[in-house]
Formats: sequence, C-alpha cells, structure tokens
Amino acid sequence: MRAGIRGLTFHDLRGTAVVTLARAGCNEVEIYSITGHKPGDVQAILTAHYLPRDAEVASNAIAKLNEYKKARGDQKEDKNLPTARPTVLKMTKAKPEKA
Repeated sequence: MRAGIRGLTFHDLRGTAVVTLARAGCNEVEIYSITGHKPGDVQAILTAHYLPRDAEVASNAIAKLNEYKKARGDQKEDKNLPTARPTVLKMTKAKPEKA
C-alpha cells in the first residue's frame, strides 16, 4: 500500500515466481519446493493462466526439441531442425468494394 501498488497481492507475486521458475526450466517439483504451493496448484497456475500464451516458454520448448534431435543424431544440419516458433499472420482489414 505504501508503495502505491494497487490490485496486486502476495499471491500474485507467488504466481509470478511460478511462471519465472518455469521459464527458467524448473520442473513442477522444483517450483513448488520453492514457492510453497501444492503440486496441483503449480500445475493450475501454469496451465490455466500463464504458459499457454507465453512466447518465451514456446521458444524454450522449441530450443529443447532442437537440442534433443541434435543429440539423438536425427538432424545434423541447422536447415533440418524443426521450425522456430510459428509467426503470427498479420491480418489486414479488407477494403470495402465500391458499388
């Protein structure tokens, strides 16, 4: 309150910690051992609120997949690696046709 922050609670900070730890590559056990959440709560925070829409997490997953495939020997050249995170198509408004 003294800092002038409104609309946030201590629990919001814990949720942010969960997401930050996940972005850093921590698994759920590591996360809840630090934050004090229940295992199911960590999963709920990650899947319901944050990670499905998180571009950084998606990029990390692609990087892990690329490393896995390199280590397995499936792909030896960069050109054969899985594509990077999909790009968003830019949508433009269609101009109305003149009658």
